[in-house]
Amino acid sequence: MAHELILFHDSEAAFAPQYFGSVNYYALMASFGKVYVDIDMTADKRFKSAHRCRIVDTRDEIFLTAPIAHPHGRHSWNDTPVSAHGKWWNVHRTALESAYGRTPFFEYYIDRFAPIFDADYEAGSITVGQLDRQCDMIVREILSIDNDVEYCSPKENLTNDFRNNEIKCQETTGYYQLRSDRLGFRADLSILDLIFNMGPEAPMVMLETARKLHNAPKSSTIDEAAR
Repeated sequence: MAHELILFHDSEAAFAPQYFGSVNYYALMASFGKVYVDIDMTADKRFKSAHRCRIVDTRDEIFLTAPIAHPHGRHSWNDTPVSAHGKWWNVHRTALESAYGRTPFFEYYIDRFAPIFDADYEAGSITVGQLDRQCDMIVREILSIDNDVEYCSPKENLTNDFRNNEIKCQETTGYYQLRSDRLGFRADLSILDLIFNMGPEAPMVMLETARKLHNAPKSSTIDEAAR
């Protein structure tokens, strides 16, 4: 199944780093033969997804944010230190337990995220780029995403450059969510939502989502060669 996620083996794409990125983000990323996750791109405080993800709790959507410290001057995400304020990793794990503890696959997968949520970070001990890379590697292993990935800036300008784009899909791909009967289906949450709710079936949702994203209007800047 993982190999089938790569829709365009000979195409490359560049993406901004995300902290447990969205379902759309991972569906699109997995569809290219080679991707660059540009942890060296200039940090921009407007792009909160580099250190924040969105999940559904017992009552509504919430954001999990890893606090950061902004160095003086121009800096990359790989130079932006993550703060230890509030021991955010404990807060995130508690929030995930509350939100997904009763989902079908929470107990099966939560220990895979121990390097993130069972750590004891000191101030400045990890950067946003390093954190996002670590998260991404765990997600890729769980979902068996086996395309070629480099955590650096692309060597040349790519047509498929999504680093400054919000990846949206006009047609939602639905899947089981624990509280959808009460809260309604919530689209394009963090990939954690898909993993905990769908487990081994998550790649099928991603594949359907990727196909819809590639059939999106031309404004999505998807390479003609990938079509």
